[in-house]
Amino acid sequence: MSNAIEARRSLVSMIAGALVIASWITGASTLASAPASEGVNTEPRDLVRVGMIRYDGGKVAQCFADQFLQLVDYETDIDISRQLWKVDAHAPELFDHPFAIMSGEGPFELSEAEVQNLRSYLEQGGFLLASAGCSNNAWTRSMERAIARIFPEIALQKIAPDHEVFSTLYDIQEPKTSRQKDALLLGLSLDGRLTIVFSPNGLNDTAAAARGCCCCGGSEVRKAKHINANILVYALLR
Repeated sequence: MSNAIEARRSLVSMIAGALVIASWITGASTLASAPASEGVNTEPRDLVRVGMIRYDGGKVAQCFADQFLQLVDYETDIDISRQLWKVDAHAPELFDHPFAIMSGEGPFELSEAEVQNLRSYLEQGGFLLASAGCSNNAWTRSMERAIARIFPEIALQKIAPDHEVFSTLYDIQEPKTSRQKDALLLGLSLDGRLTIVFSPNGLNDTAAAARGCCCCGGSEVRKAKHINANILVYALLR
């Protein structure tokens, strides 16, 4: 491990306990979200929870791996839940999650209430990671339209290879897809703050997701769990 990477991880650990999470935890005592995985949850309630967004009448990703949460829990002192929490795009409970994910396959259309709630969430400091499952073209087109509705005045831009999201915890150089093509990560910033990361290539890490999940014949970004861990830590500490 390089000295630079070790220094970054030490800095993350020092900052995390004192800085990040207080503004999101306070007042979050009555969360209405539910864990994305089945079973009884026994985690403490004062953990940072990452939301898995339900949208367009209940559509929600079934095959987005949560291993990146384990990496963040292991590598930093951030008190984070190690599972994803389902939350509706239009619901006020979305604001109880400082970081949220939208993913799926096939076309969709956000309601006006979902669009306005997502805009408010992002303007007030929330962060959205959007990922097309298995590089699904129909979902990508729908997500591009959704982002254009949420922020019609701001365009998505390719994230530069020297951006912090590629080095917050792990050095990711020239990310590739499973088909050895250059992976595309797009971003949208508010007041100089990266607020949305969108990958049409897919950051789902499907092989490590729930039983029965398979990106069979599809394409995804390699080292997705490391990239997702980087993005999450960046979002929490920015």
